[in-house]
Amino acid sequence: MRSTQLTQCIQKEEEDQFVYEFDNLSEPQQNLQTPDFQATKQNEANQQVSYSAQIQQTDQYGFKSQINLIHHKDRKTLNARVEKWRQMINEFDKQNAQLIKERTRKGIPDGLRILAWPLLADIKKAKEKSNTIQKMSKYSDFLTKNEFKFEHQIRLDVHRTFPDNINFQDQTVLSESLVNVLKALSEAIPDMGYCQGLNFLTAALIMVTNDENAFWILYRLMTHYNLTAKYKDPNSLYREFYILDNLIQQYHPYTSKILKRHNIDLFYFTTEWFITLFSTALPINLFYRVFEIFLVEGEKTIFRCALAIIHFKEQKLTQLNDFENGLQYLRSNEDLFHLDSNQFINLMLTKYKFSKNIIQQLDQKYKKNQK
Repeated sequence: MRSTQLTQCIQKEEEDQFVYEFDNLSEPQQNLQTPDFQATKQNEANQQVSYSAQIQQTDQYGFKSQINLIHHKDRKTLNARVEKWRQMINEFDKQNAQLIKERTRKGIPDGLRILAWPLLADIKKAKEKSNTIQKMSKYSDFLTKNEFKFEHQIRLDVHRTFPDNINFQDQTVLSESLVNVLKALSEAIPDMGYCQGLNFLTAALIMVTNDENAFWILYRLMTHYNLTAKYKDPNSLYREFYILDNLIQQYHPYTSKILKRHNIDLFYFTTEWFITLFSTALPINLFYRVFEIFLVEGEKTIFRCALAIIHFKEQKLTQLNDFENGLQYLRSNEDLFHLDSNQFINLMLTKYKFSKNIIQQLDQKYKKNQK
């Protein structure tokens, strides 16, 4: 997880020149100890104490609601996995695709995600593409403007991002990182700009990796994994609804009948899944597992994950007998936050073993129906 160091900067104007003095709270400078300044510093100190107290009540990523979630990890297995991933990262270009797929399915150790994700997403190609199209290959190139078209909306949404995560409350370092990455992305892909939902996916990434890597991973997702369409044109989601509806009919026919009986359209509860790539629907550790598999195996992972969620909701859903209660339950994520990550991933990969060819066939049927 990223660590940040906050430094307070005091600006003084002296003979039309701006002089910056860095103040250390533990070593106050006597010439600055006016009553007002002392009060300000006391407030800041109180805020830091409050923040420290909040950290003790969160999980490693800053979530208050997920602190009590249990993640079963066998120490011996974890250590072996760490060593395997270290070796693989050091010689990633020499690894075969099947080995990468197998090890990604088993899970990437938390501390190595920051190194593994850029490799899995192949951000080198993202930089090459950006350099070819816009003659820009650095993250900082997209942040040179003084004004950004979508900045106001981005800042509004940042404060709505993961409300139970202390890292995005008020003016935190990560909240500013989130603003910057989203601004840069809106500049890098101007025909998409900024759309709501991107803030959650981006926030989930910057809780693990740095701003620059998060930006290039997102750029790669939009351009190579073709996620741009979801944000440019919301109507494109009907393709996902069509494909998922057909898969539910095949794998969960009884649930399909219940949804149709109560007139519950997939639009009502899966839109958020697709727009945020499940970052709001799943506990964060499980989301990271699904996201990593998506980087390696592509779009079929999205539908496998959606079907796995349906599986875990199916039993209770059959007991609900009207539209309102059924939809409310399908939109609720509380039951998903108590799932065992390994159990969910194993189900997702073993029960729904369709290939990308199935997705392509359903895609072609959808396009044919639109003519």
